[in-house]
Amino acid sequence: MDNRPIGLLDSGLGGLTVVKKVIEKMPNEKTIFIGDQAHMPYGDRPKEEIISLTRHLVRFLLDQDVKIIIFACNTATATAMKVIAPEIDRQIIGVIQSGALAAAQTTKTKKVAVIGTTATVNSEAYVDEIKARDHEIQVSQLAAPLLAPLVEADEGPEIRQKVVEKSLAPLKADTFDTLVLGCTHYPIIASEIRRVVSPKTMLVDPADQVSQYTQNVLRRDGLLADDKQIPDHRYYTTGQAAKFTKVARQWLNDPSLETLHVD
Repeated sequence: MDNRPIGLLDSGLGGLTVVKKVIEKMPNEKTIFIGDQAHMPYGDRPKEEIISLTRHLVRFLLDQDVKIIIFACNTATATAMKVIAPEIDRQIIGVIQSGALAAAQTTKTKKVAVIGTTATVNSEAYVDEIKARDHEIQVSQLAAPLLAPLVEADEGPEIRQKVVEKSLAPLKADTFDTLVLGCTHYPIIASEIRRVVSPKTMLVDPADQVSQYTQNVLRRDGLLADDKQIPDHRYYTTGQAAKFTKVARQWLNDPSLETLHVD
């Protein structure tokens, strides 16, 4: 048993979609989440800068003595995970591997589309991971750099829908039965995305598989928390705490949630 918290990081608010699934799957585990809103979005930044920013978040979580770290950010997973993992003594779990597995298991026509940040798409991490599981699957990708900032801006439904429709317009010419939400911000606007794609299209949220895989790893390594532990969830942002708190309370359905600002 290990009652230390699970650490999660993201470039902004999107990682809350992973936090939500982790809490649902493992309700007695503690969590610590850090969102780097001050430098969001990561997807348009150079590789070395993404690695540096992510490394700062990892160090913050290590200072909180977390037992495992989840990269609740596709861009950080695609760009920084392989570099940082050998540098620390805690296991890192990324969202792309889990999302790829879920996509490979979901598609019936072997045609999968992935939407993500520019950095995630350019890395071709999803293409490699999905084809590693089934080389016959055809994978198309679309960079949608406006969507993560859209979530962070907390715009109204009409504006959200217009931006989503414009961003995903190129997908109308594509044929696929499975769409991977390749940025953890995207599940927050899943209803808007659903209105753009075919009603028969399956949306894959990697957070579902990530939470299950994390539980499996903790069980395997004897790191699950005591069943009687009272969970404690802490939230930090490098941006505006009040703005973060507003969205986090809504998404996690926790009116008592508070966020602390860190530099």
